[in-house]
Amino acid sequence: MATAVPAAAPASVGFFERKAPAALILWTFPLLTVPLAIGLIQATDRRFLLLYIWMFGLTHFVLTLSIYLRSENLRYFAATNKNILLYFVIPLAILMGFYLTGVLELRARFPVVAVVLAAAIRLLDFNHLNRQSFGVFQLFKARSGVRVPAAAKQVENAFFAAVTGLLFTTYLAGGISPLLPAGGAPALGTAIAAPTPALLPLPFLRVSAAILALLAAALGAYSVTAVVRAWRASGSRPGLGQSLAYFCAQVLAAAFAIISSPLYFATLSIHYVEYHVLMFPRCFHSELDERSSVDHWFAVIRRHRVVFYALVLLGAGAVLYVSLLQQNPTAALRANPIRYRAIVSIFDGLFVFHYFVEMLIWRFSDPFFRRTLTPLYFTPRPRAA
Repeated sequence: MATAVPAAAPASVGFFERKAPAALILWTFPLLTVPLAIGLIQATDRRFLLLYIWMFGLTHFVLTLSIYLRSENLRYFAATNKNILLYFVIPLAILMGFYLTGVLELRARFPVVAVVLAAAIRLLDFNHLNRQSFGVFQLFKARSGVRVPAAAKQVENAFFAAVTGLLFTTYLAGGISPLLPAGGAPALGTAIAAPTPALLPLPFLRVSAAILALLAAALGAYSVTAVVRAWRASGSRPGLGQSLAYFCAQVLAAAFAIISSPLYFATLSIHYVEYHVLMFPRCFHSELDERSSVDHWFAVIRRHRVVFYALVLLGAGAVLYVSLLQQNPTAALRANPIRYRAIVSIFDGLFVFHYFVEMLIWRFSDPFFRRTLTPLYFTPRPRAA
């Protein structure tokens, strides 16, 4: 039997049952989302945005790679042919697919492919955002001990899917909501990212956005009502306010980007912060096998949290540097266009890699992740006799 290295900071209660994680997520909206949205509207200097993307956004992409630094995860990923396909083959194929797309210049040669691929990536991005919002909303409700009917969860899932649709219609409309009058929001972040021509007819997008908005309003009202009813049925336990505050914060944050796509950077702030919060116990509280060389080195890295996050920032800085090469390639890369296209394409693939892997590693319906993750976030319940 493998000998386990104790977690770096074992907790007497589940990580998400503490006050700090939930408070940090909730305070992100007034302390980061709103100021960032104001900055995007008023500023023309992009340096503050690059600093934010580096410290919050790109570090959250790099953190995903840490799941491959635990032997228990690697054994599960390689346990069956299906798992090998999901956790190794497809992620590698995503990176290689983007590599070939760049090297062969498929986007330049086939403009339609470039447009369709960009739209598909944006849709994956919006879906990724709202799938995480749905999942964290479930954690907030579980934290309060309130259980809602399964049908209510399906409605909540549909609500966040409708939000995804609204974000996508704004993207397809060129970056400004088709529900707004023409020229009605010309200054909302457009100094950072100017609007682009609509990809589909505006009347069609306007009708689609109106239907999705009405659907989201109805589903959202039902979801809030269901949570309140479940809270009352449970004996009015504490935690309802935080659950609803999280729901409202995500709705308001999404509304920024639904109105104007450049404000999507502000919308993502809660997403970034909560991801860092949720990854903290996976990085520092999970048990490691001292006989595994992979776990040994991961234990060394995580022993000093300053060193751990310094490495994460360094990795995110490398990704940021590559992204900047897209806009201003060095003389050496201009002299070697194949190498340049390869580097930039793998950078693009990293995002899709993240979207795909994240769909898998937070599935509490998977017995492996339910067994390994639940004790990290919530106090284990005694088994019924």
